[in-house]
Parts: sequence; C-alpha cells; structure tokens
Amino acid sequence: MAAGATCILDTAFGAGAGFLRAWQASAPTQPRSAPLHYVGLMELDQWQTTLSIFLPATRKEMANPSPTAAPSYTAPAHLNAGRPTKDEPDPPPGPALALGQALRALGVAGPPAPGFYRLPFDQGQVLLTLCIGPRDASLAQLAMKADHIAADTQQAWTVSALHKLKSIARRGTTLAWAACSHTGSAKPALDASLWKPREDGTLVFDPPWALRNSRAASMRSFEKPGRCTVIGSGMSGALVARSLALRGWQVTVLEQHGHAAAGASSLPAGMVSASGNSPADPLFALSRSAYHLTRQLLQTMVAQGEDWDEGGALRPLGSGKRQGKNPKANAASAQSAAMLAEASAPSQWQALALWLKPKAWIQACLSSPGVSLRPNMAVHSIAYAAGHWQALDVRGQVLAHSELMVLCNAMDAARLLSGSSEIQAQAHPLSPAARRALAQLHPRYGSISSGPAAGLPHRPALPVQGQGHFLPAVPGAQGLQWLTGAGFESDDSATDAACHQANLARVAHLVPGLTASLQAQLQTGQLGLWRGQRCVSHDRLPLVGPASSGGENGLWVCLAMGARGLTFAALCAELLAARLMDEPLPLPKRLARLLDLQRLQDR
Repeated sequence: MAAGATCILDTAFGAGAGFLRAWQASAPTQPRSAPLHYVGLMELDQWQTTLSIFLPATRKEMANPSPTAAPSYTAPAHLNAGRPTKDEPDPPPGPALALGQALRALGVAGPPAPGFYRLPFDQGQVLLTLCIGPRDASLAQLAMKADHIAADTQQAWTVSALHKLKSIARRGTTLAWAACSHTGSAKPALDASLWKPREDGTLVFDPPWALRNSRAASMRSFEKPGRCTVIGSGMSGALVARSLALRGWQVTVLEQHGHAAAGASSLPAGMVSASGNSPADPLFALSRSAYHLTRQLLQTMVAQGEDWDEGGALRPLGSGKRQGKNPKANAASAQSAAMLAEASAPSQWQALALWLKPKAWIQACLSSPGVSLRPNMAVHSIAYAAGHWQALDVRGQVLAHSELMVLCNAMDAARLLSGSSEIQAQAHPLSPAARRALAQLHPRYGSISSGPAAGLPHRPALPVQGQGHFLPAVPGAQGLQWLTGAGFESDDSATDAACHQANLARVAHLVPGLTASLQAQLQTGQLGLWRGQRCVSHDRLPLVGPASSGGENGLWVCLAMGARGLTFAALCAELLAARLMDEPLPLPKRLARLLDLQRLQDR
C-alpha cells in the first residue's frame, strides 16, 4: 500500500461503530493519496440486527440534521478499531448518515446476497469493504495485509481461521484480542511465539523468524504513486484514471478522438443492473458487487434525476435465462407493486437496476484532481525504455511517458500489445496467457433507438429489461426521450432502418402496448439512432491485470467490458488500483481470478 495508508480488519462489523470511529480519527490526518481501508466481516443473520440498531438513528438525523460541526476527540491507538469504551463520544453524524444510507441501499430488496461489497466514502478517501457471509468463508477469500485486526472472541475460532489471521498480518500488525464476556466460553488460543503482548493491551505480530516474500508487497504493486498513462477515455479509462488519481497518481489520459467517450461509451444512456439467477453463478456475485459500487459513486459524482436514476426495473415474466429466481430479490414493495400494475405485460420487479448517462459520469471522472485529458492523441505504438513506457504517434514522436501504462482502448489494445515487436523483446514480455486472451478478443455491434417520450400512451413508469431494454423517460436537450436497444451482433452490416426495426421488435416483447405508437414515430421520422461496437473476451468477462505474468514491467490492461460495461467498469477500475497498490481487493479471491488477464495461464 502507499505510504501513510491504513488498513483495518474488523471481524465483527456489527452496526459499524468501529468503522465510524476509524473514519473520524483518520479524517484530520489521512493524506489524499493514502486512503483508509476498512474491511468488515458480517454474518448474514446479523443483517436485520444491524439495521434495527443503526438505521433508526439515521432516519432521526435525516429529519433533524445537526447544524454544528462533528465533535472532535482523541482516538485510541490504531484509529480505535476495537469496541467502544464508556468514555468515548458517539460517532459524528455525517459519517453515520452516509453509512446508514449505504447499508439501506444494500438491503433494498431484503438481506443482501453473501459476497464482498466495496463502498467508498468521503470522496474516495475512506473505502469500506463489507464481507457478508460466514466469517471463516470470508476470511478464506480475503486478499489483504492488515495494519490492525479487531478480532471478535464472542464466537469460537477454528484453527484454520486463526491461521488466516496470521496470513493477513505483516510484521508489526496489531491485534485487539479481548477476552470472551459470556459464561462457558474459553478464550481461543493464540500462538504466543507470533503474537507478543503490548502495554496497551493489544498484541503485535512479531514472529522470531524472517517472513517469507509472500508477506511482502506483491512484485506487481507500487510502493508509492508516480506517473501513469491511460490510453482510452471511455468508461473504463475514465474510471481507472480516477481510481489511480485518488491514490496520488498523476494520470495522463490519451484519446485518439477530439473528445472523451467517443466509442462505445458514447451511447446516450444505458442500464446498470445485477445479473445471474443463482449464488453459484459467478455473475450473480460479481454483478451485485459492481452494482452497489457504481451506485455509491454515482450518488456523489453526478446529478440524480438528470444523469442517472434508480428505482429498479421491470422484467417481463419468462424473458431471458438470467431472470432471478430468488423470491426475496423479486418481492415487490408497495411502490413497486403499483408499478407492476401499470405494466402492460406480466412483470416482476428487479430492485438492483438503474439507468445512467455515461458521458456525464466520464466527464466527472476526468475532472478529478490529478487527471489530465489529452484529446486528438492517436497512439500508433508503445515502447519501453529506461524503466518508462512511451506512447508514440505514427511518426515515432513521444506523446506521453510514465512508469505505469494502462490500456483501456478496447479492441485497439490487442493491436498495440500483440503487434509490437519491441514489447516482445523486453525483459518481461507479454505472457502466453495474455497473448491468448488478446487473440480471442472480438467485436460485437449494437444500436439504440430513441424518440420523444412526452404524451406516449402506455409508457411504463420504470425501465423494462429482458432481451434488451426500454428506458421510458430520460431527460435530454429535446425533453424526455425513450430509448431502447441494444443488440449483440457479430457484424455491422445492418442498415439504420433494420436497426430500428430490430429495436422496436424488442419493445414489442418488453412493452407490447407501445408497439403502434413507436412505429408511428418511426414512420414520421422522429427516431434517432446510435450505433456502437463492444469489445468482448473469450468468456464475456472483463480482462483486468498486468500484461506479464509477474506484472513487473508496469504494463496493465482494463478492457473487454462487453455488454455489461456500465455495470462492471467501476469494479474493474477499483480491482486494478487495489492490485497495483497492494490494497485489500474489492472481491473474493476466487472472483478476482475470473477477471484476471492471466486466467488462461496453463496450470
């Protein structure tokens, strides 16, 4: 991790009291390039207890916000990650309100599915990774090195869980290990040769032997931020640039066109939603983590109601193999029940869905401090010299150079990486797995039709999605617009008229009552059309990670978002930044491996 960053593991998150105190204690001292990482474990059966304890106070404060500044106090050592003492004041209201809103969003359709949820606060300077599920299972999937561990001893610890605590620790890691308070429970045994007592009552990890290299920072991580070149200013490039800039990197974004978001990210609006129909499906956990991270970022970066909005979506019954089968996820609230009644086809409510204008979010990301966009910079090739990567134009002139380069330019990344003899001649060339993954990238084409929404009869109150999607009312320069799309074709040979007809055929299935009205708008020339290309990997999952198997040369990629780019881009950017800086991963290890560029490596 970057110097000055703090990483805390709390094995009993509860109502978040330890997190709020750590946040308050870090606020006056935490440098901009050194975020606070707080990883909290929560058993699923504790969810309702957490809400019943925490959220009533949040609702009260929302009704009567405090006009005064948050109280200041001296925090105990290591940001006071342990349980509160009777002399400590209550956490400040601002962070408590933000945490309450985030937790309420996680439970919008009932208890959240087990998994990891990365929730950023305080403009990205406080990063909470909430791991919901059995404690031992969460510990086994953690990829992190903690500065402090607050261990819950109210429940028995297994040998494997205690071993995992050792693997999470680095030399100097402190452990708050309180005695059990309830009768009949024995305090779990710790290895006294590894954990040494301190005067303040905590323990410190100080084994009598030299630690293996696996406990040191990863070879592919950077000890401190420097300069970075990002190629591509679409959704992936903009979010990668922002994530790195928040950690202190000076990021130059090169875009071959005259403005940002000129490729697939130029679509007027699209859907962000959770997918998958079973917890055993990796897409189930990946998309839920991605959705909540995206929603959390949108709340503080762009205008709700203008650039994005939530409320879920309707899904016609029987539309698509990935419709949810979880009765809790599909149970409609009173508000959603009214929405269903207005739909012209039998539908179910999908809570985890929102619509988004990509351009507005991309502009917000590229406006972050530390990010510089340079348009009209077509990169012809890349080269490596004296520890720096260079982006070169067609004449061989250097457009940018930096210690780190991240390619986020979709299909063109394969040309830059696979077609450069200079890269293959480096000490750390592309790995065979990376070459295979890049060789299997392929384009898919789609289109979005749009038209005026005002006065449209039978228009649903919520977006509808199934095989495609229909957005009923997106604000635009010409007033409210409906949009529908988007297709997943292997070629781009269809005429504009054929694209319109294909899109309206989707609407006929999603919202049958609109067919006649939209055909009338088509006949009178009122429809607009957007066409674009998506970059798709061999398994339709993104490619994120270093180009070499060890990552030593500072060349990384974040691309192949496919049909779920709006949903996955923020999560992939956060995963890339966490791996680069040796921070806690936002995903379980098994899911992070599914997104790794090197996942085709022979075992």
